[in-house]
Amino acid sequence: MERTLADAVSRRRLLKVGASLLAVSVIAGCSPQEGGAVSSSAKRAASDAAEHGASREASGSAQSTASQGTHADAQQGATVSATADSVRLIGRTYGQDGVTWLPQSGSGIEFAATGARVVLEVVGDENVNNEPDQRPRFAVLVDGEVVVDDTLGEPSRLVEIALDGTASGAIVEFMLLSESRKGAVGVRAITVQPVASRPVAPTAEKDLHIGFVGDSITCAYGVEAANSAEPFKTTAENFMKSYAYLTAKELDADYDTACYSGYGIVSGWTVDGTRNEGALVPPVYELVAEGHEQAWDFAEHPSDVVVVNLGTNDRSYTGADEARTDEFSQGYAAFLAQIRALNPDALIVCTLGTMDGSEALYPALERGVRDYMDRTGDARVICYLSEPMDIAVDGCGTSGHPNEVVQRKIAQQLVDVIRQTR
Repeated sequence: MERTLADAVSRRRLLKVGASLLAVSVIAGCSPQEGGAVSSSAKRAASDAAEHGASREASGSAQSTASQGTHADAQQGATVSATADSVRLIGRTYGQDGVTWLPQSGSGIEFAATGARVVLEVVGDENVNNEPDQRPRFAVLVDGEVVVDDTLGEPSRLVEIALDGTASGAIVEFMLLSESRKGAVGVRAITVQPVASRPVAPTAEKDLHIGFVGDSITCAYGVEAANSAEPFKTTAENFMKSYAYLTAKELDADYDTACYSGYGIVSGWTVDGTRNEGALVPPVYELVAEGHEQAWDFAEHPSDVVVVNLGTNDRSYTGADEARTDEFSQGYAAFLAQIRALNPDALIVCTLGTMDGSEALYPALERGVRDYMDRTGDARVICYLSEPMDIAVDGCGTSGHPNEVVQRKIAQQLVDVIRQTR
């Protein structure tokens, strides 16, 4: 498996020759909340990309021309649309009616900007009408530090970020922090003032790409809540504190997510043991996000590693029933076949066991993995038991979910597993 992952990464590197020259360096293990500086070499690369790129100028208002390339105006600045020509798209995204939508946990855009300030035209869906602590939560980072952390409560908003205005440029990232079932956010346009020869340029892709498939644990459900009794709020859900985000940062990897709180493989969360067929990941895995009918292009966004962290909600259905646990094993094997068909070169990492006694279902997961491997001969699948939470020692978030301390422990265990394959 070591050779398999290394070969996959090498193939990705060859495909990226001649792509963007811009590179971003992130301090391993340092979350954006803790700061972290972008290296001087990355700053120089950002400056080169911004200064030497070609500008596309057009007439008319910035808003009306945002979807047509770059509009430059001495007073208003230069405005571009948030497309792959101008920004790096992070996670599962899609474009519609001039808006780049970010519907999944951690979906975002990242770009190098040269100027004194950046103005993002941000839009939302119907979830902006939710109660204040149930609205989509987003963040803006500049050079790895969070400068805006807010929820979106109106259909459209201009978010202004001050930059240093120097020729070295700045790395700006916009990200959805809350989960998809609480709404998507989108970026219609990016305006930089004053005008530079190329005010906005996409940052470079990473050499490693990880796809995360999961439930509320992956979404970082309740990660910032004070205790288990605190109700769910998007203002306490922060993907940057999820094991998925922390793992990607530690390994300097790009990522995408397909994660839904309460979802499972054969049953979503159920309070009475009745199968919940309305909350299953396999039927929506191939979409950008549930509720967004666009298909995710796996060939265009190949993963080197796919991490599957599902089964915690299935446990509320299977209990200790032998027939139901066998059903879970069979469903798991079928889902692995679906994942492999869409990710032919990826190492698939399967895990379970963090919360709610879900480690009791882990043997059924192992059987599903073994049955799939025996039937197909696929040797590029591994599984491991995630260390169970110790709430007495580490505490917890909403409804017994992992808090930041536990999420970091989950991330470190996963990082170690992936590194052992390289």
